[in-house]
Amino acid sequence: MSIRRPTVLVLHDDGDALDGLTRLFESSGFNVVTAVTAFRAQTFLESGRRIDLVVAPWDTRHPVGSELYRWVLPRRYDLRDRFVFLGAEVPEEFDRLVAGRCLLIPMTRPAELVRVALASVRRRTQVEAQPPEPASDLDLDETTHIRLLTQPRLLLADDEPVLLLVIAEYLEQAGYTVTRAESGHAAIVLLSHDEFDAIVLDWEMDDGSGDDVYQWIRGNRPSLGERVVFLTSGVAADADDVAPGRPLFRKGQDATALTAVLQEIVRQARVDPRA
Repeated sequence: MSIRRPTVLVLHDDGDALDGLTRLFESSGFNVVTAVTAFRAQTFLESGRRIDLVVAPWDTRHPVGSELYRWVLPRRYDLRDRFVFLGAEVPEEFDRLVAGRCLLIPMTRPAELVRVALASVRRRTQVEAQPPEPASDLDLDETTHIRLLTQPRLLLADDEPVLLLVIAEYLEQAGYTVTRAESGHAAIVLLSHDEFDAIVLDWEMDDGSGDDVYQWIRGNRPSLGERVVFLTSGVAADADDVAPGRPLFRKGQDATALTAVLQEIVRQARVDPRA
């Protein structure tokens, strides 16, 4: 039985960039449909053909991604979390419109772009297939148990499923055993009866924010307070007031700095006699 290749709509108003992106995604196993204007991309999306991902630039020189996303929100809301945007700097209106649903990746990081694209497609496939519940720890073989005991344990909380998957996969590749929580409340439940070497919290979550989780930690598990790192899709200006001194990173922009901070947190956690 053949496996369906995912389809990506690549929009770019620069011909050379469009050609490069087309070759990149075709070599990564995608069917590629291209458009040079937001209007032509809209025409394709109105045709009813299946689309798994949209890749488009969004910056001051190439605003076509912004044009298409504004069109999608009232007309194809089902695609709101299937975009990956290209840009060197975060546009002023990006956080307000995207609301943490999508990432912005620099064009200079093609490997990162493909990794995020594939993770997004995998997440969509998993949701549509409704996979069975994962096996419990009792079903894990001995080798897996040893790996879980030796790798640093990290709790990751984010209420956007696609971003949760993308960030979790990145941290797993960096050497962490990642436990995922899809809300701040779910993170608190896990923290109430489990141990983690590091804790990464999305600052903006509806069912318990990163602030809520941090305040719970301070009141109930204060020894874990120094293990918390925050992620944000926007500018969390009040983070310094609520959690002074705790690191805060923008999603998709500070991956190297994030892993460096986590390494130091884990090192401290494993020599801390309270751990």
